Amino acid sequence: MLGLRKNYSRAGVIPLVITSLFLIYISPSANAATSTILGTTDTNPIAITIDSSGNIYTANYGANNVSKVTPGGVSTILGTTGTNPREITIDSSGNIYTVNQYANNVSKITPLGVSTILGTTGTNPVDITIDSSGNIYTANFNSSNVSKITPGGVSTILGTTGTNPHSITIDSSGNIYTANYGANNVSKVTPGGVSTILGTTDTNPREITIDSSGNIYTANYSTNNVSKITPGGVSTILGTTGTGPIAITIDSSGNIYTANYGANNVSKITPGGVSTILGTTGSGPLGITIDSSGNIYTANYGANNVSKITVFDQAAADAEAARITAATAEAARVAAAQAAANAEAARKAKEQKELTEILALIPSIGELTLSLGETTKSLYSTKCVKGKTTKYVKYGAKCPKGYVKKK
Repeated sequence: MLGLRKNYSRAGVIPLVITSLFLIYISPSANAATSTILGTTDTNPIAITIDSSGNIYTANYGANNVSKVTPGGVSTILGTTGTNPREITIDSSGNIYTVNQYANNVSKITPLGVSTILGTTGTNPVDITIDSSGNIYTANFNSSNVSKITPGGVSTILGTTGTNPHSITIDSSGNIYTANYGANNVSKVTPGGVSTILGTTDTNPREITIDSSGNIYTANYSTNNVSKITPGGVSTILGTTGTGPIAITIDSSGNIYTANYGANNVSKITPGGVSTILGTTGSGPLGITIDSSGNIYTANYGANNVSKITVFDQAAADAEAARITAATAEAARVAAAQAAANAEAARKAKEQKELTEILALIPSIGELTLSLGETTKSLYSTKCVKGKTTKYVKYGAKCPKGYVKKK
């Protein structure tokens, strides 16, 4: 499992104006980004990570503690660490771990702020990562090896690395990779402790990350670029960065982001190698992470604060605009269907009213018919009566025997 400071994300901010059934979609540029200061930290924040709720945590090198900054920018001290916490990571339960460079150990801080020393490391540990079982691994700069610390605090040396490993990451199979600052290469250490050199990098790789396909990327501090090494060990330069790339992360689309210490900004490099400056940061960005919406955060060592770069994701915005357009069309279809149903109901109601009025006239029509029948008989016949019996004969003819003509 990758540390959350190296996790994946998408971004999306959709400005919309809806008037009646008409939708106006306002599309900014695909690379639009806004830089702000999210919140303050204690002295010299050198590394950064993020939890699933969007809370930011920084390892404060000059204060020996960890700051927590909420999404709303509220800053507190979560807990204390060993001497000079150099890097930071987080587990699925929200426990924070720092590797303490000059104490040669790892601190654990619970979500409630309870601090303990989890275990010891090799000499001068400068980076940290965690696997899905909660085992901690550190890159030990001076002893050129990797320490493993179990959740129970048992410490061992997992394997050796190239000269001066400066950063560490892990793949889904538990293989460890280190960017070796003094050797310009990447080591791979298996869960069983077998160490090999995976591939070369450009000069002074300071940070490392990995994608879902197992490709390795390093931020090369002295050459202002990013190396890519395939699982098979093929090395290339992916793209250029701002001055002094010192931290690196990746999103779910394979875009690479670096915090550029010498330029106070963040670079973005697409999988195709297109490089741009995404946005600015506070002074001396030394750590970088990304949230699930694709927003970038940096720990600014020289400014004692955290920058947030809000990224506009054109693809996500287009998809949302298409969804809203489809929803608007469906609403119009339903409204039209309802109007047609209302018109049909009105027509049937009118027909029913007319039928009721006709039926109400039937008794009067019957009476009129009987009256007309009697009148017609009186005009064209002679009425003959015998007791209670009545007969009609043609006008001018005689009544039958026994019948009397009735006027």
